[in-house]
Amino acid sequence: MPAADRRSRALLVLQAAIILQLGHQVEHVVQMIQMHVDGQPPAFAHGLIGRLDLEWVHFGMTLGIAIVAGLALMWWPKNPFAWLLTPLALWHLTEHSVILTTYLRTGITGTPGILARDGLLNGPLSRPDLHFLYNAAVLLLLVGAWAWQRRRGATVRERLARVPALGMTLGVAAALSLIVVSSTRVQWVAAEQSLQDAINRAPAGSVLHLRPGLYAGPLFIYRSLTLIGPATIVGGPDRAVITIAASGVSLSDLDVRGGDTGVLVTRATRVNLENIAVTGAARRGIDIVQSSAQIHRCRVTDLTSQFAWGIGIVNSNGRTPTTVQACWVAGVQEGIVSHVSSVFIRDNDVRRTATRGIAVTEMSSGDVERNRIEEAIGTGLYCGDRSICYLRANTVKGMRADPDSPVTWSRGYGAVLLFGADAYMEGNVFIDTAMPGVGVFVKSTLHTEPIQVSMP
Repeated sequence: MPAADRRSRALLVLQAAIILQLGHQVEHVVQMIQMHVDGQPPAFAHGLIGRLDLEWVHFGMTLGIAIVAGLALMWWPKNPFAWLLTPLALWHLTEHSVILTTYLRTGITGTPGILARDGLLNGPLSRPDLHFLYNAAVLLLLVGAWAWQRRRGATVRERLARVPALGMTLGVAAALSLIVVSSTRVQWVAAEQSLQDAINRAPAGSVLHLRPGLYAGPLFIYRSLTLIGPATIVGGPDRAVITIAASGVSLSDLDVRGGDTGVLVTRATRVNLENIAVTGAARRGIDIVQSSAQIHRCRVTDLTSQFAWGIGIVNSNGRTPTTVQACWVAGVQEGIVSHVSSVFIRDNDVRRTATRGIAVTEMSSGDVERNRIEEAIGTGLYCGDRSICYLRANTVKGMRADPDSPVTWSRGYGAVLLFGADAYMEGNVFIDTAMPGVGVFVKSTLHTEPIQVSMP
């Protein structure tokens, strides 16, 4: 093949990568607008086409760009932009490899990777902000490599001929962006309006921004949509203040007061609860039933029943694991409880529970990590009833015995394994507990090596 043809085909590959990366960068720009202008939490900011905001898509896109960068360096070893592009593309691929590995292991999306805040190296930027910069730099270096190589071998006429083509490409990208943006359904709701009526009228996929104020519950959500506060929802004592019975629902920045349950999620998946505060509920703060949810930065306090649970995940085995992360639960009988479910319980504060701080029970699978339990009665960490538990880097402080319980396992252990449970423990700290060590009872096993936890 003539050298000119090979060069032309190589440049076509680079041009295709630029167009693909440009579309990807438009998604990141929209995500920045959603986060920093509209005020949406990162978990809700999915860009223009939310269905493509998947870890597999991000990894595949990054892998493709890394391959093109390597080819560009091989084809044009004297191109300075190719030398800058290749290490950046490979590092970006490494980030997404870590993120994808975490997703495959845990089922959790949106994890920080390496350099982002809370990542392996815990940098200052959130993952969306960091990856916006990654992708912007990659796009600029792709264009730079292409322009450098074209400049070295193109005539003036060829350069001028490319101007209309570039204009058409940008025009098509802008038109597609406008079409998608115009299809986004964003509504503002004021406190004097009926929020339930607004929910009933909203098409699936709508985003409802609630203006600050007091809204009457109970609310029933039967289609995918997003509610964003700050706002307060108040309900009566006989039912849940908010019932979610549809997949793809997101709630953010809501203060939920009263009700039998604060937030009930039933027979739903892909539910996001971000910065939800529940006070004054009777039976449950947040109740996940036959469902899968991501719960971040919640606060559950001042429940009225002496038998109340802060957060419960019940009968949800076979679904994507539910994650409870960075929540504060205080003043309940049981803090965070899993029954027949797969869960990740991480970075939570549980205080003043009357029976168990964090419990993984009834044939559940649980990864319980970096939680803090203080001023509790009975048991701090509990793994029971043929459940499989990973208990790592948790701190339990100030456990006291339950004076009303005659059973041994309620005497103030930092952790208890009971009724055929299997657990692996690593790096946990027990301070000022009534009973030293770990209580292992009734055919339970404390393993010295990590055990297999089967999760969907």
